[in-house]
Amino acid sequence: MERYGLFGAAMGAITSAFLAVLSLRFDFLINYGLWIGIVVIGAITGAAWGLLRKLSNLSIASAVDKRAGLKERLSTAITLPGTDSPLSSLHSQPTESAVISDAVSHISGVKPNDVFAHRFGRPHASFAIALVILAIAIFVPQMPMVQSKTRKQEVRVMKQEGVKLQKIAKDVRKQTAGKHAELQKLANKLDMLGKKMETGRMTRKQAMLKTRKLSKEIKEQQDLLAKQNSFTKPMSQAQLEMKQASDQLTQKMAEELAKKENIPLSEAMKKIPTDQRMAELARKEGPLSESERKELEKLVSKYANQDSGLQMPTELAEALAKLAENKDYQKAAEIMRKLAQKLNSGNMSKADKESLKKQMEALAKALKNTDLNKLAEAMRKNAEKLASMSDEELKDLLKQIKEMQKLQQMCKKAGGG
Repeated sequence: MERYGLFGAAMGAITSAFLAVLSLRFDFLINYGLWIGIVVIGAITGAAWGLLRKLSNLSIASAVDKRAGLKERLSTAITLPGTDSPLSSLHSQPTESAVISDAVSHISGVKPNDVFAHRFGRPHASFAIALVILAIAIFVPQMPMVQSKTRKQEVRVMKQEGVKLQKIAKDVRKQTAGKHAELQKLANKLDMLGKKMETGRMTRKQAMLKTRKLSKEIKEQQDLLAKQNSFTKPMSQAQLEMKQASDQLTQKMAEELAKKENIPLSEAMKKIPTDQRMAELARKEGPLSESERKELEKLVSKYANQDSGLQMPTELAEALAKLAENKDYQKAAEIMRKLAQKLNSGNMSKADKESLKKQMEALAKALKNTDLNKLAEAMRKNAEKLASMSDEELKDLLKQIKEMQKLQQMCKKAGGG
């Protein structure tokens, strides 16, 4: 069994060596697991053949003759007419009897363990030579000493890029575990491509074509994901829309007040609740500094306080949009919920309630199709739904938002965008 197992493994190793050489031209054959598997299958097949193969008495006798140095005595005796073994009854013919007696006398002192002792032979040598050939086919093309200067540079770059692709694939798989089956498949392809590139066996052209094809697939999936989640509007655009909505609300409230009290519009504008510092921070171009962000959070939070009797400034929702634009989603979402709770509490004047309601509606509209789209949906459908959210539900909502952002960024990175 060992003999045939080794011969089978040797044939498997030669086959794998041939595939390894072909892999330099056909990258789909770059698979160490495949090469090792062929060797293992060869060994198992050979061992099974040796185990199931039925040996004749003559073949066994010939093996004993060879190993024990009996000079064909046993195999000659076994071939005599009417004999199955040299231990059978002696024949009446003197010559035949003499041959059998000679074989019996020589084999009587031979021990089976001595004859069939485990030793290094042709099967072992064949397997060892096959393994050397396989090792040469795999490793020699990757040795810098046999590569040109240009090829060395190509291999170095491909290995670096291969490691990067595997890391991206790992992040995508982790992020999409249990969901986004298509992205999981793409991540597996990306990982496989990275591993192939890391071996340094791919040509530059092969790597470029494979990367280009996979990048196209990832880009298509990225576009589909963006379309499904409707995340098409940047937060800066939402903040600009909120500023316009805030100006329109201020104008409308002033016009209504001017008509009601029969005063000039300019006088009515002065009576509209406002917070100049909040407006200044909310309308600042570019991101807020850490100190400015904390200051704006504090300014907005005081109006969300349930016990606060402060009038609602028309820049309140605009300030929330600025916090969202500054990626301060956690705080912005918490304040939105508190404002929704305050709106439903009944502890507000009619004017403040109307102002806050219109600002929340405008904010929901501005946040539509942004990263905070799900939060905007809750605001659009019903402020009561947002107000009744528990801390855990709000955290889950924000977690979904962050996961989607991270997933899109990874897709963009993997797709070369």
